[in-house]
Amino acid sequence: MPPRRRMTPAQRRVQLLDVGQKIFDDGEFEELSMDEIAARSGVTRALLYHYFTSKADYFAAIWQRAHETLGAVPAPAPNDSLRDWVADQLVAYLDFYRAHPHLVIIANRSSVAAKPVVRDVVSVHFRAMAAALFDAAGCHGHERLLATAAFEGWIAFMRETTVATLVEQTITAAENLELALAVLDATVGVHARLDDVPLAVS
Repeated sequence: MPPRRRMTPAQRRVQLLDVGQKIFDDGEFEELSMDEIAARSGVTRALLYHYFTSKADYFAAIWQRAHETLGAVPAPAPNDSLRDWVADQLVAYLDFYRAHPHLVIIANRSSVAAKPVVRDVVSVHFRAMAAALFDAAGCHGHERLLATAAFEGWIAFMRETTVATLVEQTITAAENLELALAVLDATVGVHARLDDVPLAVS
């Protein structure tokens, strides 16, 4: 193990996240134990666990940091339909996933994929999109509950088609977008109008 460099807690956390990102980019996350990750980081196993209580927690932190490059979900533009707005958001997400293919694999096809700490981080941006969508559509009450349940199912669908696009490469990005919008229309669209809706901009 290389000599450990003295850092502030914030600097050490960033350094550990940087090492983890490199491990993900190299496609080695599944193969390495926390002991091996600690050794690559130049820290003890105990110190790594001080910052991240589990491998799933470690991945979730790296995934969350990577998502910050997307920024907050923007409000729908006044002159676009809600469906067009969702399509624009999906293109941005798919571009992000294309730039981080190993993060997609780990979030959907790894030993930590089903952990709540991972699933919650992966879903947070989609849920922000849902809230903005339903607010702009004026979707309230029980219809909003139904639309929210449909949207959660749509997220699961999107996970599978995105893996098929970026990992298995059995469908194209354009086909993925087409499938996503068709399923959105058939599920969420039953409870929240998506086409030609004047967007409520506060």
